[in-house]
Amino acid sequence: MLNKYEEKDFLKLKEVSTERLLPSNISVGLIGALFLSAAINGVLLYAVMYSSYINNPIWDFVLPICISLFIIQSIITLFFFNQKRAFAYQNFQSIFVCIVTFKVSVEGYIVYFAILEDRFAPSYFGLFAIIFLVSGLMFLILSILRAVKRVRDGHFRKGQKGLLDFKDSKSYVSLPIIFGATITGGAFMRMLSNSYHPLSSMLEIYFILSLMALLQFAIAVAWPEFFLLAYCKHRFKTFKANPPKRIEM
Repeated sequence: MLNKYEEKDFLKLKEVSTERLLPSNISVGLIGALFLSAAINGVLLYAVMYSSYINNPIWDFVLPICISLFIIQSIITLFFFNQKRAFAYQNFQSIFVCIVTFKVSVEGYIVYFAILEDRFAPSYFGLFAIIFLVSGLMFLILSILRAVKRVRDGHFRKGQKGLLDFKDSKSYVSLPIIFGATITGGAFMRMLSNSYHPLSSMLEIYFILSLMALLQFAIAVAWPEFFLLAYCKHRFKTFKANPPKRIEM
C-alpha cells in the first residue's frame, strides 16, 4: 500500500519526527498515557474488587488481562523514560506508541461497562457505548485510509501540510462531531424519559460515556501519524533521529 512511495513523499513527516515526535518527546507522551491507564485500571480494579453489585463471571477473566497489560505497559514505558534508550530503540518505540495509544483509546469502555453493572444502569447505555466503540474503530480505519491518500496526493512532501490541514479537512473533522452529537443527544433524551433511575446517577454515566467517546475519536484523528512514523522508521534509515549531544550514546 505504501511501498510504491519514496522517501521524498514523507519528508514532512521526517521534519515532525525530529521535532514534535522526537523519541524523547514520545517518552513524555507515553508517561502521560501511563497515568491515564493507571487511573482507568485503578477504577476498574476498585469497582470489581469492592462492589457487591458486580458479579458477572466475565470480570474474573477480564480484570487479570487488564492488569497484566497495564504492568507490561508500565515496564516498557519506564524503559523508554531513559532518553538514551529512547533514541537507541526508537524503532521499537514507534511501534509501542501505536499500541499504547490504541489501547488507551478503547480501554475506558471496559471500566464504563463495570460502572453500568454497578449502577444497574438501563441497557440502552451499553448499546450506545457499543455504537460509539464500533463507530470509533470504523473512523480509525477511515483516518488511516485518509492518511494514505494524503501521502498519495503529496501532502507529506517537503513544504506541504502533512496529516491535518484543518482548512481542507472541515468535513473530515466535523464527521465524528456531528455523529457524536447525534448519538449523545439521543442518549440524553432517552435518559430524561427514564423515571426509574436517579437522574444524578444517569448524568454521571452519560458524562463518562461522552468522555470515552471523545477520547477515542480524538486519538483516531492523530493515530495515523504514529502509524506512518513507525512505517517510515522501519523502512528509511534516515528517519532515525540523532540524540542531542548531551545524551549521545
